[in-house]
Amino acid sequence: MQPTLYGITAIDLRDRPDNDIPNGLARFFDQWVRGIAYYHIVARSDGMVEAVEPPQRILPFVYRQRFKVGDDWYSVWSSWDKLLERGGVLPDHLYRKGDVILKAKVLTGDHLFVDRLTYNFRHPGRGEIIVFETKGIRSLVTGQPIISPDTFYIKRLIAIDGEAVQIGDDRHLIINGRRLDHNEPHFENVYSFDTRQPPRPSAYSGHVNETIARQIKRDGLAPLFANSTSEFKVRPKHFLVMGDNTMDSSDGRSWGDFSRTNLIGRFCFVYWPVCKRFGWAPR
Repeated sequence: MQPTLYGITAIDLRDRPDNDIPNGLARFFDQWVRGIAYYHIVARSDGMVEAVEPPQRILPFVYRQRFKVGDDWYSVWSSWDKLLERGGVLPDHLYRKGDVILKAKVLTGDHLFVDRLTYNFRHPGRGEIIVFETKGIRSLVTGQPIISPDTFYIKRLIAIDGEAVQIGDDRHLIINGRRLDHNEPHFENVYSFDTRQPPRPSAYSGHVNETIARQIKRDGLAPLFANSTSEFKVRPKHFLVMGDNTMDSSDGRSWGDFSRTNLIGRFCFVYWPVCKRFGWAPR
């Protein structure tokens, strides 16, 4: 088994006055049990962002980053190297003394064990949750790397060698002309959504093509699947994966397939944080 970190999310709280940051034991419990960290930095004097140092990895999953506003330096410690970027720190904004520079809630990624043994004896099956490295994976639209090369992703395996994939307007996959539904092994939850309801973030909503994404103003989610007739054919010895959170997932809908050599193993167990995903949650 190999421990791996996956999926950090930051929520900007500056424009959400109803989201107070807890104190004392509540904050300690959130951070060390639930994996939720809070950051609140207020400007000590007037100024703009003058400098931002690259994040420094201090420990596995722990980064320290310094930035300067006016004449003052500030430091943040986080499990995420993109906290300032995603937390809304504005380089061209004039901060007045007392202004909030950063107020964010960070949901720590899942720490999980990866089974690296099973796939030495058999190939991954459709619908299984696999872990893979992103090295060498580039967007088929922009040609750019999808993320830093030392990052691991965890996604659901959708298709393999030579299979033709479409995404219907009903948010169901079509593999080699066969429509998948909730009776497909490992897709029971993926297709448990109400087809009469629009897709929602952080909820099982099937798989969204670009036509449906545009209807709800989320352009760019699925550039390789423009509509229900768009077809993507997986290359030999390659995998195509997609995320279950169809409204907030960077996956094969935008960067296509990847080589089998990137495969690390099979999802096994989330050991931290203690939340609804704890244990053998993904199915």
